[in-house]
Amino acid sequence: MLYNQFMTLDPAKLRKFIEDQGWSGFGIVPISEVKSALGKHESIFEKWLRQGFQAKMVYLEAMKEDRYHPENKLPDVRSVIVLQAWYGSDENGNVARYARGKDYHKVLKKRLLSLSDWLKAQNPEISTYASVDSGPTVDRVLAEAAGLGFFGKNANLISPSSGSYFFIASLMTTAQLPATEKKRMPGCGDCQKCMMSCPMGAIVAPRVIDARRCIAYLTIENKEGIPEYLRPRIGNRLFACDICQEVCPFNEGRAGKQEILIDELNAKNGVGDNLDLAEILAIETDEEFQERFSGTSLMRAKRRGLLRNACVVAGNRGDKSLIPVLEQFLELETDEMLKEHAKWAIKAINQNTAI
Repeated sequence: MLYNQFMTLDPAKLRKFIEDQGWSGFGIVPISEVKSALGKHESIFEKWLRQGFQAKMVYLEAMKEDRYHPENKLPDVRSVIVLQAWYGSDENGNVARYARGKDYHKVLKKRLLSLSDWLKAQNPEISTYASVDSGPTVDRVLAEAAGLGFFGKNANLISPSSGSYFFIASLMTTAQLPATEKKRMPGCGDCQKCMMSCPMGAIVAPRVIDARRCIAYLTIENKEGIPEYLRPRIGNRLFACDICQEVCPFNEGRAGKQEILIDELNAKNGVGDNLDLAEILAIETDEEFQERFSGTSLMRAKRRGLLRNACVVAGNRGDKSLIPVLEQFLELETDEMLKEHAKWAIKAINQNTAI
């Protein structure tokens, strides 16, 4: 009886609440369609795991059962609300666009919980489960099922009208909500710009990413040293990478053009577009790192990861003025992995400036 009664909810009121929260768009999809989409992707994911493309992200395999069976997280789930939030920036920088503002996990989760409270205010018997790219929910698959985009060859979800610079969040609910209309989606066609442009060759096949070679993995999830032969290909990318999105025709001219409706996601309210390498290399303690980057996505790399990345970028930049900074870093640092990266950076700078 609960679900039939809730079908009378005015869709216009739900849409207004979502728009007032600052979401750029949303879709509602019944759980039957979600399960169909998840079933298709589960075998793809299992093959990806067998090939070792997850690198050392062992948690992905541990979450596999819940990823593809949403009822494990929310019994009696009936519908899923999937939401978009734009984040693009037209500035080139050494921090990936998505990480320049406040940590989107926290910013968007807060809004999801408010949306959940609003739904429960309509009927207190409703239950929900919120996900923002950090739990066992495959938000990209849910977004595809909800009609918000299609999977590009770079494995990103692409909106044909707006590109791919958007976050995805989802709210599963036991309420049976009316589904939103879905448009017919295009595809990438013969385009291989993302595959050809990746400096690591990490896109090994359409929609298949080998994390072991992906700059985003190497600079964030990877907790060890970056293989020496891959360091020059990191270039100026201190934290993650946008290349496979920057070259995508669906994103052409769109970076910075989509309005960011949730102000915390603006770069000016986070770490900004570029970080100063000398300032990063001067961070001596975890406490200093936390004070500087608390509330941002850069916390994921921790001090050790970010300083490792800074050494690599410094070596690639070839700026001789950074040598004294690196030498001071070597005197104070005790971590052998970081010291090795700093020594490599000094050697790389000297070689670059000698040419």
